[in-house]
Amino acid sequence: MRVEMNQLLYDAQDPMCKYILSASAGKLYAFVQCIDRGMDLKARYRARYWGEYSHDDPEGSIRHILAHGGKWPGLPTTA
Repeated sequence: MRVEMNQLLYDAQDPMCKYILSASAGKLYAFVQCIDRGMDLKARYRARYWGEYSHDDPEGSIRHILAHGGKWPGLPTTA
């Protein structure tokens, strides 16, 4: 699956991109890590967004999350 939304790119073949699913309060959510390619579409910054997810439309769900989802920060790793 490959989803492009403005300068954001989710490409399942790229190891930088991934998502995890989590259910809460009877709804399913995805936490998506994608690539922010910057205004010139050549950069490769890690970007993270989350939002509601549907198994019936994975590509549409990720597209909606990249367009309208909330940002979430990377979590620090502990030693």
